[in-house]
Amino acid sequence: MTAWLVVALVLGAIFGLGPLVRYLKAPAISEGFGIEDAVVALRLDARDISYLVLVNEAGETRSVRLDERGFENSRLVWSSNGLSTGDPGHEYVLHEHGLTEIPLPGEHEGRSEWSRTATDTGFAVMMSSPQRPEIAFVDAASGTLSRADTDYAVPALAGCDGQAVMVGPNGVETVTPETEDFAGLGLFDGVTALACDADRAYGLGEISDGSPSAQALRVWDRETGEMGEVELRYPDSVGQAYPETPFVREGRLYWAADWRLWSVRLPDAAERPVVGDDRPVAEVELAAELSGFVDDYDPVVGIGEGVLAQAGGRVYGVAADEEFVNPSKGPSYDRLEGLAIFGIDTVTGERRVEIEVDDIDFPKRDLHVHAIAVDPEWAASR
Repeated sequence: MTAWLVVALVLGAIFGLGPLVRYLKAPAISEGFGIEDAVVALRLDARDISYLVLVNEAGETRSVRLDERGFENSRLVWSSNGLSTGDPGHEYVLHEHGLTEIPLPGEHEGRSEWSRTATDTGFAVMMSSPQRPEIAFVDAASGTLSRADTDYAVPALAGCDGQAVMVGPNGVETVTPETEDFAGLGLFDGVTALACDADRAYGLGEISDGSPSAQALRVWDRETGEMGEVELRYPDSVGQAYPETPFVREGRLYWAADWRLWSVRLPDAAERPVVGDDRPVAEVELAAELSGFVDDYDPVVGIGEGVLAQAGGRVYGVAADEEFVNPSKGPSYDRLEGLAIFGIDTVTGERRVEIEVDDIDFPKRDLHVHAIAVDPEWAASR
């Protein structure tokens, strides 16, 4: 006990009592850390320490320290099977009153995360390791996982009817621990983001930097494997090259880019797929602005860092009230005055604060939010 007191006094002298108290207040993740009454989860770092933060509807937080997988690459997914996240050496599934910790075999140093997808039985996690890319299939009920070596392929994944899928030369393919060929399309094949709905899968490509910008949308029939293309044209120039967070709702495809939420009417099932110069053109519409103040809060992070979540027909993000601090007072430049979870109605574009976070139990300096997940049952009730 005396040794811990000496360490605490030394750290307090170096970093100050406030940061030290908050560091000690947030314990390392453990078996007793469950979802309980939380409705939103965040992965963030503050003052170079990474945290998993749970937020309830009253704006109260519970935080644990949890190392990032890669540089700001850890993701979150919330489904009926629980809340899924990981660190360099483990997968975690959080339940109502605790969690399941699943060790990841192999080298932990240098492991990073590409995507995380919910399935009927758990979660599929696309990662890269010091050796090669791999997919971990987490079984939430048994607390076990299976790994599959993807042989250097990094396919884009999406959730379809409780299954993880990719798209390849033969159309839409289900991805399981028994899959042997992972030659699905991805970033280098012009499919930077993949979404699925009913009998179709939709792949979005890179956004051109023209004025106006344009983009390719590929449409796969899940049953026949037939693929067609649509050229998407934006109303103006879009600065961000890659789309993020695609999802389908009520016959429209939505995605985020350049701090804005966009949408397009999806082709009717009877429309003939076309590839090449004769592909049809569809006009992209602005669904909502993602930047700018929401009440007294300003969105704190960019779109390309996993900081939007779609649930219950709304898009959720994180906003903050921050104050610039004179650097002569120390190495920290931004002080958090308030935090909020905001939501966007995809139909009207209306933005509103859903939760004001009043009880912050992590450091309030140099905040960076990397991922957000929302309880789907809570979102459905909004």
